[in-house]
Amino acid sequence: MNLGLHWHGYVERVALAHAATREERLAGEPDEVMVNPEEVAAWLEGTIKAATTPAPIKGKGVEDVRDFRDSLAVWRSLASRGESVSTGVNGQITVTADAVTERECDCQVTGSASVSRLSKGRRR
Repeated sequence: MNLGLHWHGYVERVALAHAATREERLAGEPDEVMVNPEEVAAWLEGTIKAATTPAPIKGKGVEDVRDFRDSLAVWRSLASRGESVSTGVNGQITVTADAVTERECDCQVTGSASVSRLSKGRRR
């Protein structure tokens, strides 16, 4: 489904209550740009997993067995309706995928899988 949107991803190392507003986020550079709901869900999962990976025990890696299937379904559903998605880990990190239109930013969407920034920090 083409909603005429893409999503800007932001990672903030603060609790949700202290996270930037949408306007503040859109005024800065995103950490990631995504073009479809599947990318949004995958980026949210990967970002949360990377930020909260269990520490190795005595030099041995720890298998990450966390199951994000339910969250992935919710994030995909929200993004497929053109919504922004904010999630995170209580008190540690806030991860947001803001749904944006071409009028709200200077990204250039080329096809279904490519986005490029026209210039850093410029907004319309």
